[in-house]
Amino acid sequence: RAVADLAESFSLDEIRISHEQNLVLPNVRKRDLFAVWLSLGEHGLADANIGLASDIIACPGLDYCGLATARSIPVAQDISKRLGEPARQREIGDMKIKISGCINACGHHHAGHIGILGLEKRGREYYQITLGGSGDESASVGEIIGPGFSRENLSGAVETIVDTYVGLRQNGETFLEAYRRVGPKPFKEAVYATH
Repeated sequence: RAVADLAESFSLDEIRISHEQNLVLPNVRKRDLFAVWLSLGEHGLADANIGLASDIIACPGLDYCGLATARSIPVAQDISKRLGEPARQREIGDMKIKISGCINACGHHHAGHIGILGLEKRGREYYQITLGGSGDESASVGEIIGPGFSRENLSGAVETIVDTYVGLRQNGETFLEAYRRVGPKPFKEAVYATH
């Protein structure tokens, strides 16, 4: 409701959603930007997290889609809480996490630096992790790192991957640069040793 009110007051009643699932208020006057920012802050929506670990792209998943085999939105929320502290996100830097709730891949998990594909296995939700995907000018499809994780272990596994990256990066490398330099081995070893 808060965003709709802002659109009504400052954006000619218009809200757009970008291809990366960010909300855009077009037509806001420059003189109104500070007021919009303050109002967004009152509702917990003013964090500058575009391109950071909590700026996760996720399909609707099992909660809202009849095709899905696993939940996506609660998974994104769990990971965001785990990695979402502003200082931690700045330390991690550029990271694209993408989540799909089935093999239709609406969340484009295969193009995420860290991609997560939710699958149903014997009546339970499991999540397969891919690493190294990218949809930019140096496009690549993420590599499956191994067996899937239960929902309970997934956010911890993602955090282990992120911690491994932070520990091995050189000279300000992004996750994707570090992954392309070292490959999947150190990430697999770390994540399967602890989860």
